[in-house]
Amino acid sequence: MIRQLRLAPLAAGAAAALVAIAPGAATAQDDDATVTGDVAVVAEGLELRGDLDGDRFDVWANVLGLTPHDSDRTLQVYCIDIRNDIDHDATYAEGDWDSSGVPGLEQVRWVLVNGHPNTGAADLLERAGAPVPDQWDDTELTRVAYAGTQAAVWHFTDGFEPYDDPVLGGTDAQQDAVTAVYDHLVDNAGGLPDPSEFYIDLEGVDDAVYEDGEFGPYTIRTNAGPVTLDAEGGRLLDADGGEVTGLDDGDDFYIVLDEGAEQITIGGHAVFDLPVGRVFLAAADESLGAQTTEGMTSGPSQKLILAENREAELPAEWAFALELPDTETPPEETSPKPQLPTTGTGLSAAFAAGLALVIGGLAAIALVRRRAAAE
Repeated sequence: MIRQLRLAPLAAGAAAALVAIAPGAATAQDDDATVTGDVAVVAEGLELRGDLDGDRFDVWANVLGLTPHDSDRTLQVYCIDIRNDIDHDATYAEGDWDSSGVPGLEQVRWVLVNGHPNTGAADLLERAGAPVPDQWDDTELTRVAYAGTQAAVWHFTDGFEPYDDPVLGGTDAQQDAVTAVYDHLVDNAGGLPDPSEFYIDLEGVDDAVYEDGEFGPYTIRTNAGPVTLDAEGGRLLDADGGEVTGLDDGDDFYIVLDEGAEQITIGGHAVFDLPVGRVFLAAADESLGAQTTEGMTSGPSQKLILAENREAELPAEWAFALELPDTETPPEETSPKPQLPTTGTGLSAAFAAGLALVIGGLAAIALVRRRAAAE
């Protein structure tokens, strides 16, 4: 996914010329392919029984994993499509909530964030108030924690209601544990929004000024975590004059051009987690070559949802160019007040011999893309 942000320029003096900068990373989309992977049963789970559409419905809650094709790490996933079986030969591709057509995903994402494995099996059972037999090992703890979480997911996606004794052929301890986890997650479920939109934006152009050799302030806006910054052609400083190499959402920085430099390129990236709640669909053949999750079409196999974070990278780039007018042109007696024009791109400024720099027009072109990368 590519988000392009064009920041409007500041007003320039009459003698200042605007310099348009073509996006330097326009080919970023070429390697922004949809994440694909293979699904497998990681461990045998428990067979659950309950009510679905007014009838008894028995279904296995096996522990499922998905291994992305660019990684050797298997990520835990849950089924969000109780009525279909898994085609283990199908290729799964990352989709979006809208194309999945699955209801209740805001509640499901809350369940996953607070269920297993994001809460350890033993901790989840303790929070749910379930008694845990001393003889249970990690495998048994995982089975009941996963089954209770999966039942809660199916409650919101498919209307599944487990019976009071939900484990077919299960022990009393298994019945109590699965029921407790299910009740805990369903009764407390809130809503978490679609995690598909990540961005790094730059704010502050409307109000930026030039003072004491610095342009700014500019503000980083992101929901992808800390942003690492580097610059070519100048330096990035904080309000105290310290060098800036990384910022969080809402932090400010200032631009200082190197002596003799006429442009600066600022690079940034955030390493974030492809978050819990991303959906994966058994991709129809025509979807596998897509460069975006939009329009992803699904095959007949179960739809899945990611229950573990997966590391990915979000890069961004801003380019500022500076063009100096003829220094013989007399400067205006007063510096123009920065304001927002209707057209133009670029950064320009007017210099006059022996006088302070007058701020000119500015544009930043930010290209932001999300690229899934193996952890």
